Amino acid sequence: MNPSAIFKEFFRREGIYYLIGLTMLIAIDVAFLIVPQLIGSAIDTLSQNKEGLTQYILYFIGLLIIITVLKVISRRTLLGSIRRMEYLFRQKLCARALEIPTTYYDVNGPGKVMALMTNDVTSLRVALGLGIMLLVDIILYSLLGSIILIQKIDFLLALKIMTPVLIILISIFTLGRRLRKKQRQAQTTYSDMTEFGQELFQGMEVIRAFNKEAIISGLFNRINKKNYKDNMSVAILDAVLSPLTMIAPFICISISMYICGTLAVEGLMTVGEFVTINAFIMLIIGPLISLGSLVAIVQKGLASLDRIIDFMSLPAECNSTDGKQLALGDIDIRYLNFTYDEAKTPALRQLNITFKKGEFVGIVGKPGSGKSTLFKLLLGLQKAPAKTIYINNQDITSIPIGTVRNSISYVPTQSYLLSSTIADNISFGYENENHITVSEAAKKAQLYRDLGNDLENSLSVLAEEGRDLSGGQKQRINLARGFYKNAPYLLLDNCFSALDAITVNDMIQILKATEDKTILCISQRLEVIKEADRIIVFDDGMIREIGNHQELMKKEGLYYQMYTAQNRGATNEIKI
Repeated sequence: MNPSAIFKEFFRREGIYYLIGLTMLIAIDVAFLIVPQLIGSAIDTLSQNKEGLTQYILYFIGLLIIITVLKVISRRTLLGSIRRMEYLFRQKLCARALEIPTTYYDVNGPGKVMALMTNDVTSLRVALGLGIMLLVDIILYSLLGSIILIQKIDFLLALKIMTPVLIILISIFTLGRRLRKKQRQAQTTYSDMTEFGQELFQGMEVIRAFNKEAIISGLFNRINKKNYKDNMSVAILDAVLSPLTMIAPFICISISMYICGTLAVEGLMTVGEFVTINAFIMLIIGPLISLGSLVAIVQKGLASLDRIIDFMSLPAECNSTDGKQLALGDIDIRYLNFTYDEAKTPALRQLNITFKKGEFVGIVGKPGSGKSTLFKLLLGLQKAPAKTIYINNQDITSIPIGTVRNSISYVPTQSYLLSSTIADNISFGYENENHITVSEAAKKAQLYRDLGNDLENSLSVLAEEGRDLSGGQKQRINLARGFYKNAPYLLLDNCFSALDAITVNDMIQILKATEDKTILCISQRLEVIKEADRIIVFDDGMIREIGNHQELMKKEGLYYQMYTAQNRGATNEIKI
C-alpha cells in the first residue's frame, strides 16, 4: 500500500489546520531570527552612549507578544490535527482488523494489532508532531541563519566555524539508518510480549490452579529479556547520537569565539556585531542539538509506518451484505479436501455428504478429527476450495461471504461475552428483519430460570468476559444468541458441555421441534447426538460412519465404542 493512500483521508480532513500550524511555526522562527540583530544593535547603541534603548525594549515586548500568539495558534492547530490523526489511524486500524481474514489471528494472535494501535500509532503521532516541529526549526534556522551569518562575515570564516557540524551530520545520518532497522525489530518484539502478556492474564486462574507460576514466569522472563535486549540496542544507538549533537555546538561556539573575538580586539568588528554573530550561531546550532532526537523520532515513526502499511496492505474480506439470507436448502459437500497453511497433513479428506433441508444432524468424533474445521469452512473463517461446498445448489465460494454468514447462526464452544447487559449480549448488535425477540431467544435457552431478573434489568451489566456467571449460564447466553439470529442454518459447536442434564434434555426437545432450520450439532455429550435424525462419525479427517443412533449401535463400530464408554463412565459415577 502506498503511504500517500493512508494519509489521504487525514489531509483531506485536517490538511488546512496542519498547514496553518506549519505556517505559524515558520513565522515564529522568522521572528526569532530578528532577535540577534536587535540585540546587537541595542548593544552598539549602549556602547556609543546613544539614546534609543527604550525603542529596542518596545521592539522586544512586541516580538514577545507576536511570538506568544503565533505559538498558541501553531500548537492548537498543528498538534490538534495530529491528535485527530491518531484517532483516525486507530479507527482505520480497527476497521481493517475486522476486515482481514481470521487466519491472520491464528498465526499472529491479537497482540500485534494491539501494539499497532498503541505503540506504533503513538510513534507516528510524535514523528508528525514533535518531529515536524524540530525539522522546521532545523531547516529554517540553519538555512536562513546561515545566509545571514555569511552576510555578516565572509563565506570562508562561516565555513570554518560550521565545519564540525557538517562532519557530525554525516555520522548522525549513517547511524540513523541503523536505528530504523533496530527500532522495527524492537517493536516486533514488543508486539510478541504484548500478545504473551494478554494470554498470561487471561489464563491466570488455570496457571494458579496448576501451580505453574514459576514456569510461566520463566517464559515471560525470556520474552521480556529479548524485548529488553532489542530496546537496549536502540538505546545504545540513541546514546551515541545525543552526545554527537551536543559536541558539535560547543566546538562551533569555541571556534566562533576565537575568530570573532580576534576580529573584535583588532577593531574589525564591533561588540554588537560580535554578539549578533554568536547569537546567530546559537540559533543555527541550537536546533542541531536536537538533531539526534529528531533522527530517533523520525526513524521510530518510519519503522511504525512500515508496520502499519504492512498491516493495512493485508487483503480484506468483502464482507458487505444487504441483510439478506439464503433460502433454506440442502448443503452438499463434494470431494472436499482441506489442509491448513501451517499443517503438514490434511484436516479433511475426501468428504462427500449432503445435509438435507430441515435436518437435525449430530456430528461426533475424536478431537482433531475435522469436525470444527468443517464449521470453519461453512462460515468462511477458512477458505474452502471451489466446487466443494454448495448451499442450496450455489457454490459457497461464489456467494458473498457476508450473505453466507448472515444465513448461519453459529454457537461456538467458547462463550464470548461483552461487558454489557444480558440482552445486549444476546442481540450482539445484530439488526435484521428475520430475528426473533430477545425474550423469545432467552426462553428457548432457559435463561429465565435463574437469570430472569438480570435479563429484565437494563442496569445489570456483566463483568468482563462474564466472570460473574457460571459456565452453564454463559453457554445458555451463547445459545440464546444463536436462537435470536433466527438464521436458516444453525451450527452448534460443542456448546452443551457445561449444561446440566435437565437443561440438556430441554434443549434437545427444542432442537427436535425446530422444523424451519438445518441444524448441525457437534457434541461430545452423546445424549444430545442420539436424538438427531442422522449421526455423522468423523475420524482422522474422514467420515467413518453415517446413520441414526439405532443403526450405528447395531454396527458396533466407532460410535458404539464411544457411546458404550461414555455410558459406562456415567454408570460408574452414579455408583460412586
